[in-house]
Amino acid sequence: MPEFFQTMMGRKFYEKDVTDIVEHLKKISNELERANELKEHELRLKEQALLVLSTGKR
Repeated sequence: MPEFFQTMMGRKFYEKDVTDIVEHLKKISNELERANELKEHELRLKEQALLVLSTGKR
């Protein structure tokens, strides 16, 4: 009996499906990185606004 990787389904899995999974994981990683950068920028803007408000009240 052939091993999984020797079957047609096994070859498709390793040659196509795993490749697709890796590509999608890269896209997810890029989007998470972008989301984190946007959130960091948003937090910096909020910190600056709070600093302006706190120095303006003194």
